[in-house]
Amino acid sequence: MATSPPTPAIDELIAQVRARVAERRATGFYPEGLEEDLDAHFRRIVSHRRGAQAEKLRASLQELDAQSRFGPERIPTTTRVPGGDKVHAAIAKVISRQTQGVLQQVQVFADAVRATLRLLVDAYGDPDEHIGDLVAQLDAVWERLASWERGPSDAHAAVGDLRRRVEALEAAEQARRFRPTYRAADFEAAFRGSDAELKERYRDIAATLDGFGPVLDIGCGRGELLELLAERGTEASGVEIDPDLAADGRAHSLSIAVGDGVAHLGTLTDGSLGAVVLVQVVEHLTPQEVIDLVAIALDKVRPGGVLLMETVNPQSLYTFAHAFYLDPTHHQPVHPAYLDFVVRQAGWREVRIDWRSPPPEHERLSPDPAASAAATANIERLNALLFGPQDYALLAFK
Repeated sequence: MATSPPTPAIDELIAQVRARVAERRATGFYPEGLEEDLDAHFRRIVSHRRGAQAEKLRASLQELDAQSRFGPERIPTTTRVPGGDKVHAAIAKVISRQTQGVLQQVQVFADAVRATLRLLVDAYGDPDEHIGDLVAQLDAVWERLASWERGPSDAHAAVGDLRRRVEALEAAEQARRFRPTYRAADFEAAFRGSDAELKERYRDIAATLDGFGPVLDIGCGRGELLELLAERGTEASGVEIDPDLAADGRAHSLSIAVGDGVAHLGTLTDGSLGAVVLVQVVEHLTPQEVIDLVAIALDKVRPGGVLLMETVNPQSLYTFAHAFYLDPTHHQPVHPAYLDFVVRQAGWREVRIDWRSPPPEHERLSPDPAASAAATANIERLNALLFGPQDYALLAFK
């Protein structure tokens, strides 16, 4: 004979339910305050219904009071049978003692029942909390429930919805991310120049940093500036986001970390640096990253330290025809007046700007020797606009 499966213990079922509720509450499945709202709503509903039924119970109890007085006189003795009245009277006399005892017992029981019912009616009709503005409170609860019902119907649906959103964000990020098929080292060799050319270009920057070690070079590339600093005896290290460029620098015994430069800077001890340097890096950053970089660098350099940033000069239209748009990873040029404003607002002092990398002289417009003074002046104005310095270096001191 087949037997039914054993019924799980009630305590075990309750424990499972409580664990499930605790798990859902911890994961945020239930809206905040939902349980309290439902509990208060239930109490108000129960109180309201008790109040409505209490009047009926009181009326019923009054009727019971009217019918709960027992006595011999209330026992009917009339009859339609001829001579029956005399018979009833005779029998009543014979059993009067027994009748009286029964009536007394019934009366005691009825009194106890009525007292109990009165207590129940009072408790039923007088809830322990005030109903208040029931309609307004119900509206608030229903609004909470409606907003909950408009959301995912269960945990699986909620998780599925979140997964779809995350996947959409990841797809958008993948589409936005730049993944060239060429090596960054090949790009630099083609457009920025050889190691020797870059070292010659940055030699004056290395000289400016004398006495400011240790130096952190953010976006150091293959480490040309680090080599120049090492030659001058200045302690320096770099951080580079491209692992191939970092590997090239490490092959020359340079100290180069791989990673995001601003994040790396944030991990260093406050006041541990003499200088933070960014050469042709600021134009790769977002506006918020520039703000963050300037503020973090102020904490990381010691008093008297320096922040040096070389970047493209947007005041020279020559840069847009040549250097700036050659690099697809450039985010946007940073105006020198804005960068000066940002570093001063962050708390840097003694800010100065050095203009660098003038275009070749043969690119400039040449005025006609026979031209008027006004025409010559206009040619100079055009030269300043079209062929201004391609870069500028901002130095800010703490």
